[in-house]
Amino acid sequence: MNVKRGAPRPVSLPKPALTLVAVTGALFAIARTTGSGWLVVLIAFVSAIGALSLVLPIAPVVRARVELDAPPDATAGVPMQVTVTVKGTSRPLIVRVRESDGEWAAVAPPVRGRLEATPARRGVVEALTVDVRCAAPLGLVWWGRKHSVTLARPLEVGPSPLAAGLPPPSGAGGAGNENRVTLQRGDDLVRGVREYQPGDPIKNVHWAATAHHRQLMVKEHEAAAAPPITIAADLRADAERAASLAAGLALAALRAGMPVTLVTVERGGPVSGPVHTPVDVSRRLARAVAGPISVGAVRDRLVWVDGQGVHA
Repeated sequence: MNVKRGAPRPVSLPKPALTLVAVTGALFAIARTTGSGWLVVLIAFVSAIGALSLVLPIAPVVRARVELDAPPDATAGVPMQVTVTVKGTSRPLIVRVRESDGEWAAVAPPVRGRLEATPARRGVVEALTVDVRCAAPLGLVWWGRKHSVTLARPLEVGPSPLAAGLPPPSGAGGAGNENRVTLQRGDDLVRGVREYQPGDPIKNVHWAATAHHRQLMVKEHEAAAAPPITIAADLRADAERAASLAAGLALAALRAGMPVTLVTVERGGPVSGPVHTPVDVSRRLARAVAGPISVGAVRDRLVWVDGQGVHA
């Protein structure tokens, strides 16, 4: 695992530290005016505390080592779990995964645990940045350091799907047909017979088999075949909305049992291929970039998706 560490630097000066600085300045002004020796001793004591609070947190931040394990897949805007290991020091720290806008988590190294992180945007993430901060032992000055951790496997963040109803087939008319899926008729293909079960329609009774087995038997039909669909995701305008609409449409088609081919553009050029599961859809759209779509000769039903909506 490749980890690049930034330079440690002070990142926060809380109100107690500012109060300490103000008190030291006031005591110094009084000591110069009155010439009081005990005030000089008090200033030295307060200054020593300030110096220690400034210096002591540096060592834990420098010694801290971070390892990170992330899942291979995620969805933009949906929390995921990442495993963070922090070692190299025994001082209490706070850590967060920067790209996810997650909350800070307090840890007591050496420790290995899970953090909730929410990817902010779609794309392929090859490295994550873990911020480490420490203010121990006095808590007056916070020092921080960033750790850029290259993932063992890139994290593919798919779009958050937007609900998209399947458009009607070409030439379909009539109100209320917009979200219906036209299936090829397969009811006449009998695969076999089985015993009757409560709820089976009476029209499925196989009378010849019933007479032969001397018990009520029904026909088992071949499942109706759903028509294949090709979805072209055009991300050249409002890429994130187009990707989310394409994801919603592809998932709706898969739920309807339709074979889905997804056409996108990746950094290497146009890509066209079948997607069989929601994970396939998420990964393809995570890698998709804006560019001219090439659909070629499409035998299946073609649906074009862009930032404006779904076009049959």
